[in-house]
Amino acid sequence: MAEFLSQLTSVSSGSSDEDYDRRIRDLITYLQQPSRASELSAASGYLLDNLDPYLHTLSYLSIFLLKIQSLQGSNKGRLPEQIYPGRELWLKAIRFLRSFDPFQIRYAGHEWRQLVQLVVQAAQAVSKPLLAVIAVRDAILRLDPSSEVLTSVHTTFIKLTLVSRSYSLAVPILERQVCHFPAVTGHAYQNYHQPLLCGEHESSTAFITDASGFSKQLTYRDHLQFFLYGAMIYMALKRWDRAHHYLSIVISCPVTNTVSKIMVEGYKKWLLVSLLRNGKLAAHPDVVSSHVIRAYQSLVKPYTSLADAFEKGDYQRLKAEAAQSIWRLDNNTGLVHQVIKAFTKCMTLKLGRTFSALTMADVTQQASDCSSLREVESLVASLVMSGAFSAVLLQSHNYDDTTMLRFSNPIKSLYSREQCARGRIVKEGRQLGVIRRSICQSNHELELSNEHFLFSQKSLRWSDNPGKGNVNALNEAAGGGDIEEDIMGDIH
Repeated sequence: MAEFLSQLTSVSSGSSDEDYDRRIRDLITYLQQPSRASELSAASGYLLDNLDPYLHTLSYLSIFLLKIQSLQGSNKGRLPEQIYPGRELWLKAIRFLRSFDPFQIRYAGHEWRQLVQLVVQAAQAVSKPLLAVIAVRDAILRLDPSSEVLTSVHTTFIKLTLVSRSYSLAVPILERQVCHFPAVTGHAYQNYHQPLLCGEHESSTAFITDASGFSKQLTYRDHLQFFLYGAMIYMALKRWDRAHHYLSIVISCPVTNTVSKIMVEGYKKWLLVSLLRNGKLAAHPDVVSSHVIRAYQSLVKPYTSLADAFEKGDYQRLKAEAAQSIWRLDNNTGLVHQVIKAFTKCMTLKLGRTFSALTMADVTQQASDCSSLREVESLVASLVMSGAFSAVLLQSHNYDDTTMLRFSNPIKSLYSREQCARGRIVKEGRQLGVIRRSICQSNHELELSNEHFLFSQKSLRWSDNPGKGNVNALNEAAGGGDIEEDIMGDIH
């Protein structure tokens, strides 16, 4: 046991990156020896009790998975009961996902994803998916605090929050700018200039790649599902701006001839969310071509008819459109009901642009002629109290008289306007920073940076001078030569 522990705890982060990388790779070689598997599995209980998930991340994870394999026996697809929620291995798995070393784990992407899937399956096996939501979310953010690289674990997590209806728990992931796929490895420049996994990196694309194991191979369907499910979460939270943004990404996905079913579903929701967000249909994203828009509209005619009735203020027609069965078949009944409720709000806001004061009877007639006076008054009161529009309700001492709705035009103070402007500037500054980093990363992946140009220049020299040693040329390309001197040499 002591011999095992000395080997499994040999990695420490107090050395240089090169030495740390070498020690980690030596440990991985030791753990992957077939002859060690049975011995380590037999001692797994003792080892898991004496290893620290943070200090000995790779050792702990390897021993844990060996323990699972021994419990599975010959049936590798069976989920051991010992990892069910509340059991011993469940507690160890949750502790690990919340405390692993984010640098060591970069060397064990496949194993990390395998453990995440085990936790998800265990929670689903007892019909309590909520138990896995926080652990998976914390694991994603611990691996990559920026969460800028989309992985299959992201999609799994979003599905989990939808199934468990724990919508607010998904917001820390959805609020981050997901703007990369796992980087594609195998280019000549990347093969030579491979950064150390344990080093500090500006972007997580340096260690979350197509070969790292942190994600299965992604398809366009995974990409669309992530943003569609994210939009559904924002819809459940009634955050229409963010829902509209996510749905705009779904309907803007590049296509050749036809749109996919997921995109059509996204377009249906995009129409309804536009009404809830703006009180009218929003303009289509500029990147969506006209033939794609025509394809959408030919497939969602009931939705466009509903939106047309809403925009024209035709309440009777709106109610008739909402009575169709298509909404139930599309699982959009809840959204349509919210559109009906939003109609009175939108019409009342329009009245405020024309009149300075109205009786509630007038509001009922103008905004929602099929609702009772009491229902409309209650709705308007809730809108006033929530700050949806600036107005006051006036009622005389004689309660038999109708209530008066008086609109006002509040003037924001200079300080309030400055604070709003400051907030917008700070937010846009952060977004510009994300865009700048993304452009730099894209240039790197597309081999458009200065380093790539230098490497290409050296490669051309090798082909022109076959007698020159490739090793020496590689060393020059790695940074030994002076860029300006090389360029001037080519000119002469």
